[in-house]
Amino acid sequence: MRPKIAKKAPGERLVKRMPLRTKWILCAAAGILLFGFGLSVVATAAFKKGMNEAFYIWFLLGLYGLILTSLGLVCLGQAVRFRLLMDINKKMNKQEKELAKQIKKLNHLGEVLRNKEDKKVEKKEDKKDDRKGKPNQRKVNEKPKVEKQENPATTDEV
Repeated sequence: MRPKIAKKAPGERLVKRMPLRTKWILCAAAGILLFGFGLSVVATAAFKKGMNEAFYIWFLLGLYGLILTSLGLVCLGQAVRFRLLMDINKKMNKQEKELAKQIKKLNHLGEVLRNKEDKKVEKKEDKKDDRKGKPNQRKVNEKPKVEKQENPATTDEV
């Protein structure tokens, strides 16, 4: 039986779950420290070169200092990236809330309009049902029809 070995690095899950604000603070602090320390090492290498030390000493020290300076800049770049992501998420959440409010408002207006339309339809149906159910009933303004009676004197039967 084989033991289960995690395929991911041990700290990867921890970093993934970390909030953007924490990542931003850590990267910014590490970047500033690395950049400053790298510049200090480069300055020391330049001093050693000026003191006519051996080539490999000041060269390797200068190379190490440049690598640290570059890493510091990379960390600062990541910190800027995390900060931008924080700002974008904040704006998106704000816009999402505004859209949700507008949708709620529109849904409410839609319900109000549907209720008004339903009431109109019900009134029309009630009027139709009233007219169909009572055939002898006339409209209020309608005059009664008077049938013309034939005058018996004018008929041919006389």
